[in-house]
This record gives sequence, structure tokens and C-alpha cells, in this order.
Amino acid sequence: MAKGKQKFDWLNFRRAVAYFKRLWPFLKPQWPQMLLIILGTGLYSGGYAMRLLVIAPFMDLARNAETVNDASAADILREVAPLSGVLLAGAIGMAVGTYLRQYFMGYMRAATVIALQRSMVHTVLQQPMAFFNGERKGALISRMTANTSAASTLVRIVVESVISHPVTIVSVMAVLLYTSPVLSLATFVVFPIVLVPVMLFAGKIRKATKKRYDKVEVTGNFFHQMLDGIRVVKSYRLEPAQREEFERASEDVFRRERKVARYKGASRFGVEITYNTVMAGALFLVGFIMTTTWFAEAGGLGMFVQFFAGLVFLYDPARKLGHSIQDVQESTAALERAFELIDRKPELKDSAGAIEAPHDFRTLKFENLEFHYVEGRPVLRDINFEVKAGMMVAFVGQSGMGKSTLMDLIPRFYDPTGGAIRVDDTDLRELKMESWLRNIAIVSQDTFLFNTTIRQNILSGNPDAGEAEVIEAAKAAHIWHDIEKMPQGLDTPLGDRGVSLSGGQRQRVAIARAFLRKAPILLLDEATSALDTGSEREVQKALDDLIKGCTVFAVAHRLSTIRRADLILVLNEGRIIERGRHDELMKLGGAYANAYRLQQGEELEHEAA
Repeated sequence: MAKGKQKFDWLNFRRAVAYFKRLWPFLKPQWPQMLLIILGTGLYSGGYAMRLLVIAPFMDLARNAETVNDASAADILREVAPLSGVLLAGAIGMAVGTYLRQYFMGYMRAATVIALQRSMVHTVLQQPMAFFNGERKGALISRMTANTSAASTLVRIVVESVISHPVTIVSVMAVLLYTSPVLSLATFVVFPIVLVPVMLFAGKIRKATKKRYDKVEVTGNFFHQMLDGIRVVKSYRLEPAQREEFERASEDVFRRERKVARYKGASRFGVEITYNTVMAGALFLVGFIMTTTWFAEAGGLGMFVQFFAGLVFLYDPARKLGHSIQDVQESTAALERAFELIDRKPELKDSAGAIEAPHDFRTLKFENLEFHYVEGRPVLRDINFEVKAGMMVAFVGQSGMGKSTLMDLIPRFYDPTGGAIRVDDTDLRELKMESWLRNIAIVSQDTFLFNTTIRQNILSGNPDAGEAEVIEAAKAAHIWHDIEKMPQGLDTPLGDRGVSLSGGQRQRVAIARAFLRKAPILLLDEATSALDTGSEREVQKALDDLIKGCTVFAVAHRLSTIRRADLILVLNEGRIIERGRHDELMKLGGAYANAYRLQQGEELEHEAA
């Protein structure tokens, strides 16, 4: 028994029902449209089957017409008129039903996909930074687009096909039963044989489709990486290497596509050959019956032609039902990956009893702080220091020493794996994340601007701010003069990642966004390191105004920009090896002093050149 179940893979149908149940919360708001689809299905199926009812009477009329005369001609026309009316009524029913099904099905499919994508975006936005560091962007994009579109396919299949085609089949079978109960019973026994090829290949199609989506995500990630790094590709002439890489990835997708197509083709071949074999057998049976005395007693030629036409009418919905069952396997394989993402629980969330973060705090304490991305490979160890409100703290050290990781712990992008960050003696993990993040503004080296207008990018710092506040922030960031020169001013579109602005302008728009935030804590992650000297001066002026009254944490490549910091922490291999003010560290003559003198010498040589 277990082997039989595995062979026919009945569990795939149970799985499809389970996925439809998962979709139900997204479908439920469209229940009025679903009722109209069901109404349309009934009208279409009724009209489809009604056409059969005229065949036997019309055959009898045709036989009588062989001896027609003037008197009987009028009688024939009177009998033909109702039959024409039946055909017309059936045609109207099919037309109205088709419209209702098509329009409201499109409405419901679109609404379901949008609702599913909104849920997915909501879930993704709740994930911590560790999630995004571990996931490929192309794969995420694929899950949120192509895979969610499988919901549209499943809705169509289940509501339109799995409901519609059986209703049509039942309608036709009802006419067959009315035409000949005896022959109908034989048909009902034989008909399920048509679904055997579908059952045999259902599981194979689903498994192959799931593997295909794995490879599709790889190609999606390739496209994302290629477009993000197009400047590097062009400058290093990497086009041939990129083409070769995509050819390898696309070949894997092609191989999986062929496998799915092979299974689907074999299944559909089985449906076609099985059904038509049944039809050929039915035709032979009818021929045999025509040689018996029961032929005339059962209704004669008209009845048998009507019954055989009914078998022909069964072919199309039966074939489509078999194909729909195959499509269910493909859509559930795609939806499985989409629901995996939706079901993901955020690793970082508010603790039970979390409290609002104070806007005004006295101290931030970093106590015995430790952190690792991979178990056994610590990035930060034994980090201890205290920051009073209004201080400026700078983290310095070579790349990979833990500076950016330490910065990421402050807004709680990650939780420390050891020790704690305390806000006025309250563990940061006991504060509500949303209220704590309202206290923080970030300006980083890799400035990100949305593909909207300057106004909307600045407003992202505080969506409730008014026009005057936006302009004030732009002036404070020393970008207003540039904005005034632009034809559309604040409503100038920026393009992808702010491509229409220079590097210095992008940084100053980001600083205006931070100004509008009016946050008591400011994180500066190498905010000027990627700028030329002229742009750096403009941005530094904006930063000087921005940091007034804030508690500032800064990572700086150019040590000259942090000379006035109240506390400089020198990190090496995740530990603090030196601490103090600039002049104190210079007197110490350690790692900081050596790095500072080296940079000063390089800058003097650069200016001389």
C-alpha cells in the first residue's frame, strides 16, 4: 500500500490542498469575486452541456425530413425553432460565463499576488542584518517576484480549472446519463483511467520544478551582481568572463527546464493516448451494438450519436483537468520557496516587557562586549568603554579589525554574542527596537539614495516634516544652493542610487536626511573617505554642523578628521589596544601615532606632487 501511494504520489494532492489553505487568507478578501467566478463557471458548463441535448432530436428530424412534404415542413420548422433556441441559450450562457470567469479571475489573481508580496516584504523588512548578509539578493528578488507569481497560477488552476473543468465534466455526464443510463455507467467506470498518467508523473514534475527554481535563483543573483558591478565589469573588461559565467548558470537552468518538459510531455502523451484509446474502444462498442436488436430499443441512431458526441465533449475538459493537475505540481514547488520566506521568524525582536528607549540618556556603556559571525571566529573581544551624552567617539584601525561591526551593534543590527550595551544601565535588548532606532541617524561611505526625488530622500529621515523643515535641513547640509540650480528643485528625480548627483552631493543629501531625523545619536562610517578634496571640504562643513549636540560614533579612514574626538579607540584583531584623545595617543607613540604620522607624510607628498 505504501509503495502504491509513493508510485502515484497521492500526497502531492494533499500538499496542493495544504498550499491552497495557506493562500486562503490572501484569497479571502476576494470572496465576492470568487462567487461570481463560480456563477460564471456554472453558466459556461451549463451552456456547454446544453448543446448535446439537440443532437438526438435533430437527428430524428433529419431522418423524417427525407420524406418531407408541404404539410410536414411547417411541423419540422416548428420543432427546429426550440432546438435553435436551446443552442442560442447555451451560447449566451457560455459567453456570459466566460466573461465572468476571465474578468474576475484576473482581478482575484492580481489581488492575491499583491497581498502575498506585501506579506513577503513585511517579513523581509523584519529580518536582521545577518539575514541579508547570508542571503543572495538575486535569490530574494526571485522569491518575491517569480515565485510569488506561482500563487497566481495556483489560484487560476484551483478556482478556474480544478473547479471549472469538473463542473463541466459533471454537466456533460448528466446529459450522458439522461441520454443512456446504461452506457453512462460504463463510461463512469472507464473515465478515471484517463488520470492515471497524470498521477504517475505528478511527483516527478514537482521535484524537478523545485530544482529548476533553485537554478533560476542562481541566474537571478547573477543578473543582480552583474548590474551592481557593471563599472568594474567595464573597467576591467570582464565581459567575456561574465558571459561564460552566465552560460554555465543558464545551461543548468536549461537542463532543469528540459527535465520538467520531458515529464510533462510524457504525462500529456499518456493522457492523449489513454483517452483516445478509450474513445476508439467506445466507437467499436457502438458499432457492435448497432448490430444488435437493443440498438433500436435503446433509442436508435439519434441517441447513439448524441451519446458519442457527449464523449467527444468530455475530451477537452478532461484533458485540461489532467494538465491542470500537472501545473499544480509546478506552482506548489515555487510557492514552497515563497512561503519559506514568509514563515521565517525574525531573529531579533523585542523581548517580553521591552520598554520605550529614552530620547535623552546620560551614558552608553559597552561591557565585556563580544561578537562573532561564525562560531569560534570572534570579531570583537573584551570591548569595554563608556560614552557620556554629547561625546564624540572614534574607532580606528586597519580593515577587518571590527570597527564597522562595533558600529552595527549600536543600532542593534546584531545582538552581541557576549556582554551587553547598556543605555543608562538598561540592556539595549530590553528596549523596543523601533523607539531606539528613532534615536539614531547614519551617514556612511556607501551613501544609498532611493530612486525617487531629492525631497522624498530627505523626507525619509522624518516623513512627517514640512516643506520649511526640508529646506532648512538642505541648507544645514550645504546642499540647498545646488538644489536651487536644478530645474525641478526638490522634486528632481535622482535615478538609481542617486546616479544623477556627484559623490559629494549624494553625501550632503544623506546628511540633510540625518539633519531632518534630529536624532541624539549620530553614526558616521567613513563618511568622507571616498570623496575628492573639494567635495570633502563641503561635506565636512555639513558634518561639523550636524554633530553639534549629538553623541557621535565615527569610523574614519583619514585620522585628521577625528583629531577633536573626545575618545579615540584603536582596534586590532577585535580588541581595544589603545584609547584616549588625539594628543594623548600621540604622546603614547603607539599604533595610532605611527598611523597618523604615516598618513600626514603621505598627504604632504600628495600635495607637493
